[in-house]
Amino acid sequence: MSDERPKRPRIPFKAAMMAKPIIADELEFTKNMCSPNARKIKTQVQETIAAIWFDKHYHDRSQHGDENGKRDGIDPVIVEKLVIKAIPHLLLFSSIVPGFVFLNHSSGIGTPSTTPVRIVLKERTSSDVLNVVIEAHYIDITEFEITVKTAMCVADFRLSDGQYLIDFEGDTVAVSKRQRGIVMEILAL
Repeated sequence: MSDERPKRPRIPFKAAMMAKPIIADELEFTKNMCSPNARKIKTQVQETIAAIWFDKHYHDRSQHGDENGKRDGIDPVIVEKLVIKAIPHLLLFSSIVPGFVFLNHSSGIGTPSTTPVRIVLKERTSSDVLNVVIEAHYIDITEFEITVKTAMCVADFRLSDGQYLIDFEGDTVAVSKRQRGIVMEILAL
């Protein structure tokens, strides 16, 4: 008879368990998006106020229609949701897309344009394509206002030359610009 006992089960060594320290070291230098060796000192949340307004032209079209009748698909609740959804994308694209500007201003900074910048927000709905034209203005360092100028539910909405379009399709958001009669996609996320 042998006196060999069965081997005890071992705890498997996992390198992944050892990759992160059990106790977080707040003074540790680690990799971030800008440096292979940086220390996080603070996370600061900045509040930005975006006031949303409806122009009388849009309001009249959504409530009463025009010579072609009431416009379907431009309900204020749907339009407001699209504008709210677009706010972080407007801020992002103005930071990473060269030439993309969505804020108009009359603050004496630079030279304000005589023709206001208007952006088209586009989203496919169950019945058609919703196009919302907005104009945004700088109020102060933490505030801007967005005015919905008009909205139409049509597939063939035409942009003006030099105008930007933010297109929401499923999980993809793309920014495009019309140049010399051609709409060119600049960036898709």
